[in-house]
Amino acid sequence: MNFEAYFKMLRMRNWLGYFLISTLGYAMFTKLNTSISDTIFFYALVCLYLGFSFSANNCFDVKEDLLKGKKSNPVATGEIKQNEGIIFSLLLALLGVSLSLLRGLNVFCFFSVLVFLSFSYSSPPFRLKSKPFLDLISHGLFFGFLLFLFPSAFFFRRIEILHLLTAISIFHFSVILELRNHIEDYESDKKAGLRTTVCALGINTSKRITYFLSLLFPLSVLPIFYVINNYATLLLFLMGTTIFYLAFCIMKCYRILDIYSNILYFLVVIGVLL
Repeated sequence: MNFEAYFKMLRMRNWLGYFLISTLGYAMFTKLNTSISDTIFFYALVCLYLGFSFSANNCFDVKEDLLKGKKSNPVATGEIKQNEGIIFSLLLALLGVSLSLLRGLNVFCFFSVLVFLSFSYSSPPFRLKSKPFLDLISHGLFFGFLLFLFPSAFFFRRIEILHLLTAISIFHFSVILELRNHIEDYESDKKAGLRTTVCALGINTSKRITYFLSLLFPLSVLPIFYVINNYATLLLFLMGTTIFYLAFCIMKCYRILDIYSNILYFLVVIGVLL
């Protein structure tokens, strides 16, 4: 058995952003007041979910990855057969779903919905990533909105207006990320016959929409700081947003948006914990 190839199937280098989304939810719902055992259990499920999601994506993105010359997909490079990759992915999902049941029916149901949406995004017959606008909505849910809210089910915490506002802003940001990914993959997706939102709208229109949504992103975060009602964090948000607009409009670099979003959500956690 090629253990190195199976490890590559997990694509752990791509986890960071989504791991941070779940951690943001963890910090906001628990306020860092929970047991070590529960924390380990929670992150075990998060890791299984992320591993399954990226592994399943590898199994069904073979044609696109071959056109891109992508060597990080073991199925595309022939290190693992597609059916073996699918079995491996399903085992990760089955393990995660089984463990979630130990935490209660509500956690089991929530985790199962996450797994189903993630699988539907990549795999036929659904293959939501090849359906315009459904690709953005599904990605915004299973790798954004719902991933952030997962700690509420796991730790049995009530969802408040602050959490919903944060989840909506994360959905917004996840849609931007999805558009950026599809813009980068536009040529290979088009050659592979994949009809993403970007392929349907065209590359130039998609770039304009992504830029416009990026400019709107701070407005999706502003209500969060209003609800937190902390003068210091609100002031830092306004200062950071001013710098963001100046830098982003001049340089038009999405790396600036990534840094800005991380700083904003860190300020949100600080505001919640203070």
